[in-house]
Amino acid sequence: MRHRYLDSVALVQEYGRPDIFLTMTCNPNWPEIKERLQPGEEAHNWPGLLARVFKAKLNILNDKIMSGEIFGAVALVIHLIEFQKRGLPHAHFLIILKPAFKYLSPEAYDRIVCAELPD
Repeated sequence: MRHRYLDSVALVQEYGRPDIFLTMTCNPNWPEIKERLQPGEEAHNWPGLLARVFKAKLNILNDKIMSGEIFGAVALVIHLIEFQKRGLPHAHFLIILKPAFKYLSPEAYDRIVCAELPD
């Protein structure tokens, strides 16, 4: 863990401060999870299923970020996967964009920021 932390610090020293901090959380109501449960089963009882679906979606997100499809050209992405106390995985991304694609104003960030509050 310390080695990975030091690697991340060295990368930030070389590429500069992160431009975007992104969090992705597993949702037990995703259709890919719900359709694999039998009637009466709950997603939290199937941690392997949650982890596999989350990892597949995480890989798709990472591919879209790295291809520049979401934020533009990326210089560096660092991500970490953690598990919440209730057992759901979530990932934190630190994204450093290439100089030509950096967001330089609050209005630019407002176009990409999204917060969803559950019901």
